[in-house]
Amino acid sequence: MTACLPPVVRFIAKLLLAAAAAAAAAAAVAVALPLAAHAQPASAPTPGFGVMVHYLPDKQSIGEIRRFDVEAFAATLAEMRVSHLILTLGQNSGQYIAPNAALEVLCPASAANRPPRDLPLEIGRALRSRGIALILYLPFRAPQADRALMDCLGDVSEQEPPPARFIAAWSSVIRDWSQRYGALASGWWFDGTYNTKGITPAGWDMLCSAARAGATNRWLAFNAGEGAERFSAKSAPCQNLMAGEYMQPPPHLTGPPSELVLHVLTPLTASWGRDAPARFTAAQLRAWIADASAARGLFTLDMPIDAAGRFVPAHVALIKSVTAASKP
Repeated sequence: MTACLPPVVRFIAKLLLAAAAAAAAAAAVAVALPLAAHAQPASAPTPGFGVMVHYLPDKQSIGEIRRFDVEAFAATLAEMRVSHLILTLGQNSGQYIAPNAALEVLCPASAANRPPRDLPLEIGRALRSRGIALILYLPFRAPQADRALMDCLGDVSEQEPPPARFIAAWSSVIRDWSQRYGALASGWWFDGTYNTKGITPAGWDMLCSAARAGATNRWLAFNAGEGAERFSAKSAPCQNLMAGEYMQPPPHLTGPPSELVLHVLTPLTASWGRDAPARFTAAQLRAWIADASAARGLFTLDMPIDAAGRFVPAHVALIKSVTAASKP
């Protein structure tokens, strides 16, 4: 029926279908999750030390997700005494580590780039039982390396202002995951917030309400870039946590006067997700964790993992030596 309608009308129809599909998916998850996961709000990360992992299917392939050992992964995080985990749902390849009903409706051909296994749901449950908060990572824009998906979602280069059509579509995608994970997700970390020119108050309302769907008190971080000038920037009206990206953090962590919670995020190795020797000493890490805790803020280390979710043993040993000395 929609084949004879104008493109704009067809797109609106797809959005309505996406909303319906997302609602159905959320209802299905509500049945599957324990009641407590929906009766309680998302718990905010406690101040202190956390870990980020760049687990991306474009490194392992979608099929490799079945190898991920959730229990071993969560147990190692608990051994390192982390307060929170930032987990990549995907980056710019167009591949994601979980299904999304809204995206399936909007762009059916892209479904091949998502596995049937819902890895974030499994990880969220395992972390919840250990008192570790889950923060979800997603680019602020459509996957820049997937031209077909960008066109389908109505997006352009992340260096240009986002079109209103894209804001509406991407909000429905974010809302689907937000509702799916509910209280299991304590926050969102949106990357690549480089150009927000032209986003209307209504557009921000769509994005922000989508990020809070399922749990209204989440941490929300929008990353405008790396370094002293941008790690603490407020890039969205609903942002309450510094994005924190800082490749070379100063000896002591402090942030400029801000309404945002202090956060510093840096890779343990030479770059994000790279399997290489640690570039920081135990003394440096201990000082940063102490500074963040004193400021009621967060310090997060990006640490590499393999396809099964295993950390580098030497990295784990280093972090355990730090947190054992800094926590009772």
